[in-house]
Amino acid sequence: LWRAAARAGIERWDRRALVADVACASFLGFVGDAICQRFVENKRLPADGSAPRWRRTGQPPLPQEDFDIRRLFALTGFSAMYIGVFLHFLFQAYPLAAAFVVKRAPAMSEGLRAAMLRKGGAPQALTCAMVDNVHCAVIYTPTYFLGVGVLEGDNFCEAASNLRAEWLSAYLSCGGFWIPFMWLNFAVVAPRRRVQAMATANLLWNIIIDHLAHRGGERAAAE
Repeated sequence: LWRAAARAGIERWDRRALVADVACASFLGFVGDAICQRFVENKRLPADGSAPRWRRTGQPPLPQEDFDIRRLFALTGFSAMYIGVFLHFLFQAYPLAAAFVVKRAPAMSEGLRAAMLRKGGAPQALTCAMVDNVHCAVIYTPTYFLGVGVLEGDNFCEAASNLRAEWLSAYLSCGGFWIPFMWLNFAVVAPRRRVQAMATANLLWNIIIDHLAHRGGERAAAE
């Protein structure tokens, strides 16, 4: 399966599409975190016009009101490399993975199996969305907590501790949003635009969950 996926990726190599995905993902990652920090969390740049403080690795987090420039660069870089590069190739493998699963599913009528194997149909798109959900649980969520945590300035042990504490809640909340979206993405969006559609949805999702988390924190502090 993975050899076939790699061969398919090489055969479909499109440098312009890859560059477009990386540019879109990095730009939207930058914009999304800038919006979250400035307008959701009300973080401020230094009033005297000096450069924002850069959190050194292993240091405690910056004060809540300080704009975290290292976090901004961490999320921009992660978006570029993971969404722009890795998902550019991984999304091409989803139909192959979906077909692999469907062909080996034991209790399934031949009509349903044929529908789920039909390229471009809603049943196949749903299977791709479920494959993506497994990817989120096994690869994306751990990579996000560990990668972004270390890039933001946490040491690896701190990032791993955050992963253990937050993995289940992060996975469950993401599933409620991303399964329907990825179903729609693979059902109606052209293949070369799927990563860009995901990056756009990711910007909106990050703003929503940051708003909910920030509002929850304000309520807890008020009580």
